[in-house]
Amino acid sequence: MTSAMMMRGVVLAMVLWHGGASAAHGSCDRPNEDCPSVSSLLEQREGYGARAAGGSGGTFVEVTSNEDAGPGTLRAALAQARQGPTWIRFASDMTIVLKSQLRVPSNITIDGRGRRVTLLDDGLGVYGSKNVILTHLTIDGRLSRLTQAVNVANGSRDVWVNHLDLSRMSDRLLNVKNGSTDVTISWTKFHNSNKVMLLNNITNENLFHNYDRDAIARVTLHHNYFFNTVQRNPRAQFGTFHLFNNLLENWDFYGMSFSLEAKALVEGNIFSNTTARQCVEPARSPTVEGVDVNYCRFIPIASERSALENGESDRRAYEKLKAQHGYTRDYKAYLRLKDNLYLGDAKPVLKDYRPESVSTPPYRYRYEPPTPELAEKIRKFAGNTSTQQADE
Repeated sequence: MTSAMMMRGVVLAMVLWHGGASAAHGSCDRPNEDCPSVSSLLEQREGYGARAAGGSGGTFVEVTSNEDAGPGTLRAALAQARQGPTWIRFASDMTIVLKSQLRVPSNITIDGRGRRVTLLDDGLGVYGSKNVILTHLTIDGRLSRLTQAVNVANGSRDVWVNHLDLSRMSDRLLNVKNGSTDVTISWTKFHNSNKVMLLNNITNENLFHNYDRDAIARVTLHHNYFFNTVQRNPRAQFGTFHLFNNLLENWDFYGMSFSLEAKALVEGNIFSNTTARQCVEPARSPTVEGVDVNYCRFIPIASERSALENGESDRRAYEKLKAQHGYTRDYKAYLRLKDNLYLGDAKPVLKDYRPESVSTPPYRYRYEPPTPELAEKIRKFAGNTSTQQADE
């Protein structure tokens, strides 16, 4: 066997592991765990969201229309799914222009494997839902309205976001907030957007008003690719977070941010930034605050800001409000740093802070040493790779 043939075999194995086209559709009548197209996906679960089984044990529903609403549409399939566990698949490649956000109920899988499925202008809202899997979809907001690509909120739990391609949202690409917990975000590409991800957020003038509600959050991020973003990759407050083997590349303002007693294990991540590069942001991007912004001017110093200093995102508000509310909690996060890699002009910022308060994750996980080779693997396989095998 030639070296070229061996390399092709390795690539094919990787694509199959990450849900290539051949794994997408089988001859099973129901999405049970002994169905190969179901088990091939479920065996990849890990992290705090590993219990998510989605629509397994329920029924298959196939989307046949690319319209926003009506018979055969994704919106209709989601409405039908409220009757019981549902595994949604797609009959063909399709681009769906959404007039409004799609609401995702409990006990559901939206499975785009084997098809090129793109949602435009809006995304998916997971509100108070349990047992949700979202995999192999592209969501492009086109900066058309103030919304999110994926919003996990209002006490949702057991959610797995996997192999999505998320870009150009005027609000955020992904949130986990408002009492939501047990979420894994894996092999997803976040790109060409400003405020990328919030893991909890302040919704009250008292910074710790919702601490008891939101501190239950447990979120795992692994093998995600943050590319040509501006900031919040992620921004995390309260809660327990495990970030391993993620790649952050060419952020324009800053990389990660932690504050307000978040407990975060940050290990084996790769930070890569180049100071001498062209800005790819639009001249002005709309924000939820109603202000058009552009961060190109920060590129010369962005490499030195792989993260904000611990607690910096909320320090001023904390100092301003501390006397009024009598804060006894810390504005800094509790951090344990391990084995992170900095490439190009990227510089380390985060340091251990009360690492004894950061527990070891209560699960086994497939950790990989951070290397340039791992960075290339993430570039290749993160995102919506549902048809990558056929394109090789």
